[in-house]
Amino acid sequence: MKKFGLTAIVFAALLVSLLTAGCSSDDNPANGNGTENGAPDAPISLFDTLIVPSVANLPTCDTSREGRAFFVQNENMAHFCVKGEWRKAADTTDFSITCSDGFLHAVDKIPSLSNVIHGADTVFIEGFISPIQGVAQKGPFVFGTSITVTEASKVISVETYQKAEGCILSNDAHYTFNEVRSNAECVKIRATGYYRNEVTGKVSNKPITLATKTCSPEHANINILTHIIIPRIEQLTASNIPFNEAKTQAEREVFAAFGIDTVQLYSQPYFTDGRTNKPVAEDLDMLGNSEYSAALLAISAMFQGDRDENEMMNLVNTFAEDLKGDGVWNDPNWKIKIADWVVGLDTLWKYNDIRNNVSAWGLGPVPNFEKYMRAFIPVAYGFEACTDANAGQVTYVNQGQSALFANNYEHADHSTVRFICDANSKEWRIAQSIEKDTAGFGPGAYDREIREGRVNHNTYYIFETATNAWRIATPQEADGFTDLVEVYTSLKPDEKAVFIIRHSERTNDTGPTGHLTDNGKIYAHKLGERLAAVAKEDFYYGYSGYTRTHETCEEIALGKGQQGYTLNELPYLQGNWYAMDEDKVSDYATTEGGWGLFSKYAFAGEFSDAFYDLETRSEQLIKDEILANMPNMKRVSVLCSHDFLVVPLLAYVTDGHANVRYHEKGLWINYMGGVAMIIAPDGSIRYIPVKGLESGTMR
Repeated sequence: MKKFGLTAIVFAALLVSLLTAGCSSDDNPANGNGTENGAPDAPISLFDTLIVPSVANLPTCDTSREGRAFFVQNENMAHFCVKGEWRKAADTTDFSITCSDGFLHAVDKIPSLSNVIHGADTVFIEGFISPIQGVAQKGPFVFGTSITVTEASKVISVETYQKAEGCILSNDAHYTFNEVRSNAECVKIRATGYYRNEVTGKVSNKPITLATKTCSPEHANINILTHIIIPRIEQLTASNIPFNEAKTQAEREVFAAFGIDTVQLYSQPYFTDGRTNKPVAEDLDMLGNSEYSAALLAISAMFQGDRDENEMMNLVNTFAEDLKGDGVWNDPNWKIKIADWVVGLDTLWKYNDIRNNVSAWGLGPVPNFEKYMRAFIPVAYGFEACTDANAGQVTYVNQGQSALFANNYEHADHSTVRFICDANSKEWRIAQSIEKDTAGFGPGAYDREIREGRVNHNTYYIFETATNAWRIATPQEADGFTDLVEVYTSLKPDEKAVFIIRHSERTNDTGPTGHLTDNGKIYAHKLGERLAAVAKEDFYYGYSGYTRTHETCEEIALGKGQQGYTLNELPYLQGNWYAMDEDKVSDYATTEGGWGLFSKYAFAGEFSDAFYDLETRSEQLIKDEILANMPNMKRVSVLCSHDFLVVPLLAYVTDGHANVRYHEKGLWINYMGGVAMIIAPDGSIRYIPVKGLESGTMR
């Protein structure tokens, strides 16, 4: 019969981020609701209640605690309640230590195994070398974890019943079997216990089991990677591929599944003892400065995500089984679920939570895992590699199963998240608002051109020729209009103002006798009320002669509470002011539509055979009609007109910057929107686009 045994066992648990306050009794564990120095305690797990800072904090060792273990921080060692007194794990003269389901127990002394081991420190049997040591990590396993070593074959998954068992007793995650001997070619080593969750920073709620299979077991770490590759290794060795080659191939395939370039990875050093060979899975430790550590931590965190222990292990084992057949991860749904989670971290910079959790354990440096998580994003979403050739390109997720799915680039109903190939890092990352909203804009067509964002359609951007760049427009720039009441309140005492505005909301009757709607009357009345709150002077009112402009001026005056007001009919305020040939204007309107026609005339200079020259006709309106009539007007005048006058006038006084270019952007002047002429004492005039409603534009 084959011999398989162990002598003195020393194990270490990865449980570093411990509470400094112990519990006086495990019958009354801390529950996270207490306070220390007036501050609430951090959430406390089951394992936190089994940890005390010093021996003085151990609860009474009585019959209710017989065989139980507590971890003493300052000694970095477990203590056991044995026959009424606390005993150190190092002092096992009359008791033995066992572990099951992640918990330690003291039991009656197990007979010595020296007759099996023959007292040897190191044994060589058929090429198998002892001792065996390593570190058990998922996140790191905690004290109480059981380690089992079982004989195994290189080729098949059949194991013998010969095994060695031990328990993690202390606080640095390492396990050591001083001596194991076997007649088998290889061994499979399993860790079963609770672990530190790198995503939450807490101890897991349930134990899990991870394994490694090795034929050179002097140093054999246990981690996610070693666990995943076992089925693939056994599949390959069954096809007569040598064990070491099979292991190398399986590792490469796992890294590739997560978008990790193994050529670049394997070019990096790992060992610090002078070895230059490439590490294998059981060499890797997620805590270190190496690229390998960073890749392992990233993969481990991505499998964990927001999943509980059962969900996480189901995913791990499903992935391993998927990889087993052809070395390719063939489940796009899981890729996208993981990528969506990573993007959530990226969006809120939640990587720092993982980094802080791992750093708090105090077991070693935290590697640059973030870049390997980002590298997975294009793999899952099917983006092309980020290179110099496509630097600055912005794209979107078109997989319908993703929470970030968009029907097309500018469709924002599902998600506004877009990705950019970063020109510096050559990584895909979340695009900033201005990057995704102005992608493809190029230079503006003119200085201070305003465009709505391509993704965030309620955000506007303005182009400045001085910087040759787009920037976010201020609310006033975005709308292009300042509240009429605000403009009035900003007037200096020696300034005069003429507000030339479109009428309020009308009915469908666009003829001279068409009325305002009930809402239109309310809107105009409320504008008057807002003016009444700041204006103590009487205004002059002029209208075009149309019923709806008359009603607009009247409701403003009534809302303002102005007594004895006069409504003055001014024919130049009619909407045909700019029309040179009304028959041609009517003909063009049948194909262009009224808004499109006047927009192209005002901003693009089209239809010169139907309209007057914009500059000449606007100057006539301003000088020959409005300014010439100023002696008959008051310091402040409100002139109620039509959109076909207001839009061309706005185009002229803003040098084409007014945000009512309907033919380009579908925006038109809103009801009671228009322009304010502010006349200084020296006769100089400045123009301000104004609005009487919340927005100066409409569609």
